[in-house]
Amino acid sequence: SLLDVLCSGSGARLALGTSVISYLIVYNEASALSLVFAVLLATIYGTMSAKCKTSLRSLQMPYVRATNKFDFGCLFLAVWLDILAVMCACAALARTLSACLDAMTGGLARILILGRNAPSNEPWPDVLGVSVVFLVTGMFMLGLEHSRAFSLILTLGMFGLNAILSAVGWWRGDFSAWSTENYFQPDGISSVFLATALLTYSFPSDWPQQHRSGRFTVTLITGLVSISLLLTAICLSTIVHYKSHEEYVAVPLFNILDESGFHKLVPASACMLLLTSSAAFLELFPELYGIVVRLATSEWRILSKQISYESSESGNPVLAVFIAGSMCAMLAFACPLQHLSYTLAAGHMGAAFLRAFYLLYNPYRPKFMAPSSESSLSYSRLSTAPIAKSTSCSSAATSSSSRLKRSLWNIGLPKHSGLKKPKTKTKNKQEVEKEWLLLGEPTSPCPQREGRDVESTILSDGEPPPSDFEYPDKFDKSDSDTSTDIDAIVDEYREKIKVTTAGPLERSVRVPTVSSWHVTIFAIVVIGLGIALCVAGLMMHWAPAALTGAIGVLIVAIMMGFIPKYTGSVINVSPIICGMSLLMGVILFTGCAVHSWPGLIIWLMAGLILVIRCDRYCCNCFEHTTLMNAQLIPSVSGKTNSGSAAGSSSNLASNGAGPSTSIRIPRPPKGMGVVSLPQRINGHR
Repeated sequence: SLLDVLCSGSGARLALGTSVISYLIVYNEASALSLVFAVLLATIYGTMSAKCKTSLRSLQMPYVRATNKFDFGCLFLAVWLDILAVMCACAALARTLSACLDAMTGGLARILILGRNAPSNEPWPDVLGVSVVFLVTGMFMLGLEHSRAFSLILTLGMFGLNAILSAVGWWRGDFSAWSTENYFQPDGISSVFLATALLTYSFPSDWPQQHRSGRFTVTLITGLVSISLLLTAICLSTIVHYKSHEEYVAVPLFNILDESGFHKLVPASACMLLLTSSAAFLELFPELYGIVVRLATSEWRILSKQISYESSESGNPVLAVFIAGSMCAMLAFACPLQHLSYTLAAGHMGAAFLRAFYLLYNPYRPKFMAPSSESSLSYSRLSTAPIAKSTSCSSAATSSSSRLKRSLWNIGLPKHSGLKKPKTKTKNKQEVEKEWLLLGEPTSPCPQREGRDVESTILSDGEPPPSDFEYPDKFDKSDSDTSTDIDAIVDEYREKIKVTTAGPLERSVRVPTVSSWHVTIFAIVVIGLGIALCVAGLMMHWAPAALTGAIGVLIVAIMMGFIPKYTGSVINVSPIICGMSLLMGVILFTGCAVHSWPGLIIWLMAGLILVIRCDRYCCNCFEHTTLMNAQLIPSVSGKTNSGSAAGSSSNLASNGAGPSTSIRIPRPPKGMGVVSLPQRINGHR
């Protein structure tokens, strides 16, 4: 519902945009008319970025981590930049709370803590801001939980602020800003892009489930955020007329009231802004330590799993709350509000850029499947050859596992030969017990050998059956008596597969190949060149180059829709949305990159070090063999070894005097369910 979406963080983002960032833009960065047009662009970009993030909600990260490290690193860096954005938002709210407390006391709090020589605008260090962060962190460590009461307080504070702003605009406002010749002050279109970049965080980061009521909720919440920002921008355009300032004003609301002659409303407006900022902080902080907990779970396995443990007394993850609070306190202690707002926008757009890039190339990358239309399903007789042939089996398994460890740009497809129809041979009595198996254990009444189970029969060393055994002339007919019956089973299995996957396969018969993947790589390179041309044209104020680059990106994105791709997956976003999201993200990032690139580079380097070297620092997540690469490795040992192997080894021989045959199954990664051999066989029958 709409209330659930607002209480899950979207309301806090809206409050941050309408109560803090909009005032910072109008008073310090650009004119109010630039803010009006920036709201429209931010709505488009926020919708596309939320669409990209919502499509990745059902993605199985353990599978991505096990199959492709580049994909996992790309998605992890997106989450890592989300942490930076939420952390900067919490720190900005903490510094706003500090200024509100100082204004409510008439400046006495600042004087008592830092002395009379401390600057009134953003004192350094911000002791009040750090105290607020530590207080909230302690409350959550002691058991404070997210409640809808925070949203109620936030709504009341926003209504109070909007009432004060509307009253000031009604009494002292004019529309002279709309009659000026230069609408986009001070830098033209660059001011609009800067205002758009700072407003992008105000929109919801993801959407609810995409059913009928979910689409209505998405439309309603997006319209609510856009209309709220537009009304705030229009009210500010009647009060504030752009002029340059010597220093960056942290809380422009108080200066606007003083300049308009409503200085008596400063304590009341400070109280309303205090309620709004504190409620928004209480809503965003659980999202921050929730991401930290998610990185410590078995889904990501980046941080130590002890971080996700909940306290038995408070019920909250104390270590995760402490880590999140410490990072917010460091930013609120030393970083000015200008740098925090710029880094907030850069982190949010960087995460959206990485997700759009992943969605742009991933559906077009071919997987290891048969290039022909024939099914790759086949059946073969289980081998009862001597165990000396296990070396070739292990080498084949090693080569197949090496092919699975592919990167983004180097893909080796296995060579598929034509399917050969098994030759039908006349069976004598000695071959009756040899069964043709299809994905499992035989169901026919095979003669039982003394003291052996299925595994030992499979991996036996080829010893002949007892000579005194008499084969009966007739068996009861079952599904696997003859190869003709097996053909019928295979046909029935194929029909079931066709019924199950009839929708996606009927719509898209073509699947990605190596040739189409090369075309996709070329298209992505062209999109990158078009984005670079557009950005260069904007920086040099050369409109033809900028328009050529933007139109080229749009045309290539449309043409990518005709390249074969996988459409049956849950990840299915239009390449037009991904391409335009990349273009707008890079253009908007250039507007706020002046004050944000050092912190962004340092944060990205820390994330890269963490994801590359986590096998030593945290959890050894890249050292384990996955279930995809697990193979049955037969071995012969003279003695019974029950616990010498690293994996689970079991003795399958009935007598321990002679040589024994065992199965070594490599240990699966932690957090994944273990599937034993009998369950795997019986699951396909």
